[in-house]
Amino acid sequence: MNNAGRDAVDPISMLVADGGRDGEVAPLKEARRSFERRYILAVLQRCNWSIAAAAQALGLQRPNLYRKARQLSIPVKPPAAD
Repeated sequence: MNNAGRDAVDPISMLVADGGRDGEVAPLKEARRSFERRYILAVLQRCNWSIAAAAQALGLQRPNLYRKARQLSIPVKPPAAD
């Protein structure tokens, strides 16, 4: 498979590295939660924190995105500028 044009960061390696504990691999549940959180945050940022636009981009209904955000401790408003 040709990866030309894709990000240079390998997401699998990034998640495995997040295991942290003396080089151990994170359990699947933790890796999935970490990936979902990062992915949803990135989509929210890309959509300028519009829940409707992010939900559409993610293929979710807005109530489901709100519920997933709550489960993953994701703020639904942009972080305050310092």
